[in-house]
Amino acid sequence: MTYQVLARRLRPQRFADVVGQDHVTRTLQAAIAAGRVAHAFLFTGPRGVGKTTTARLLAKALNCERGPTPEPCNACSNCKEIGEGSAFDVLEIDGASHTQVDKMRDLMETVAHLPLKSRFKVFIIDEVHMLSSHSFNALLKTLEEPPPHVKFIFATTEPHKVLATVVSRCQRYDLRRIGLGELRAHLRRTVDAERLALSDEALALVAREAEGSLRDAQSLLEQVLTVAGGGADDAAVRQVLGAADRRLVVAVADAILAGDPGACVRHLAELHAHGYDAQRFCRDLLEHFRHLAVLAATGERALMAELPEAEVDALAAQAGRRSADDLQRFFRLLLEADEALAAPARSVDPKLVLEMCAVRLATLPPLLPLDDILRRLEAFGAGNPAASGGAVRESAPRARGAAPGGGLWDRFLARVQEEKLVAPYMMLLSGTLLAADGEALRIGIENEAARRELSRKETLQRLRAIASEVAGRELRVEVGPLPSEHAAQAPLAQARRRTEETLADPMVQAAVEIFGAEVRGVRDRRR
Repeated sequence: MTYQVLARRLRPQRFADVVGQDHVTRTLQAAIAAGRVAHAFLFTGPRGVGKTTTARLLAKALNCERGPTPEPCNACSNCKEIGEGSAFDVLEIDGASHTQVDKMRDLMETVAHLPLKSRFKVFIIDEVHMLSSHSFNALLKTLEEPPPHVKFIFATTEPHKVLATVVSRCQRYDLRRIGLGELRAHLRRTVDAERLALSDEALALVAREAEGSLRDAQSLLEQVLTVAGGGADDAAVRQVLGAADRRLVVAVADAILAGDPGACVRHLAELHAHGYDAQRFCRDLLEHFRHLAVLAATGERALMAELPEAEVDALAAQAGRRSADDLQRFFRLLLEADEALAAPARSVDPKLVLEMCAVRLATLPPLLPLDDILRRLEAFGAGNPAASGGAVRESAPRARGAAPGGGLWDRFLARVQEEKLVAPYMMLLSGTLLAADGEALRIGIENEAARRELSRKETLQRLRAIASEVAGRELRVEVGPLPSEHAAQAPLAQARRRTEETLADPMVQAAVEIFGAEVRGVRDRRR
């Protein structure tokens, strides 16, 4: 006997057996029971969710010898022939093979013929979007006013390619992707009926890889059973499917949240050693951080009901370690990496792209909440360094190793600023206090032009008067070159150090991130 794969052997024979499309099957059954069956139907949806199966069930329900009935009996000759694909009055046509207008015209000529045996002549056109515009036009008149014994059922994965004039003549039903929980439950029933031993984690992996398609899930399960057998463990299932271990996804995410780039690179090296696809793993990380962002923003575990309980526990533990804004930022950066990996002209090793993305995520400091940023900026504007969380740094540099003169130097600079000596004040800010003894205030200036300007007689007299006033005693001001031992305190080094400190401040990073997001938003709106 010829072997049949699971997807064909387990094809639903009743509306009640269709998985995840209750909104469609209930409506069709109600229409049949009320005697309000349309002459044309359009079933749309992703691959493998039951479009053609539902079309065949509708044909059986309409032509059942006990009907029309909301549920075919599967015992009469009509039901059996339609189920086997041998019914003369149910024509199943592939749209891709009828793109020529002549074939469509020949088909429409048969519409006038009465059914040989059944109640209705049913035309099922699969992938109807493949028809040419001329073929659609040849179909229009018959579709608008068909004979009473004719029913049309169209199925397509791309409804936007179907002419609007065709769609308007049909009742449209959108079949949805099947949820992860529904797929897992169906696979569990299948495995139990086949008397096989697969763990819930293995079935969850198969369901996840199917991406909402029941046919894909059954095909993947068939592949697992063929290669690994009915008692395959979780590792064997992952190996057959070529999917990354979820524990590896959790481990990389954990290293990112912990700020450990070294652990990220080690885990990704393990990923590469096992031969996993970098882009596929990047999308696994995208899904993982999506779950983390949702949990951090809502705190509702019920939104993760389709995931295994152990995975939800791990997600909940990780979601509390960063803010929702941080997790959304991680998701956005991973999305950029995924786009780079998917680029057709990509010439860089995907492993390098994924590694550098993970290292970047692991080294990003946490963002501050917007309310905290505003509070600190207000404190900065009010001149309150303590309330601003240390974001306001002293503008006047202190002399390193000259603690006795530090206060005098600060008061001196402040007094120069109060006297509105703008040019000398800016030059003094670039200088370094070398000494503040009982007779003189010695200042080192690296820039020669600034030294000459400060050494002018009139400027020195003003500075001497200010220094004496601040110190409470007669005090000279001496300006000279900066000694080599004070090179670390040179203006360039100080400016570089202050820049690094400023950029490392979480508040500044948060403000830059917010500004960047606004700029990207404006750019996207302009596009």
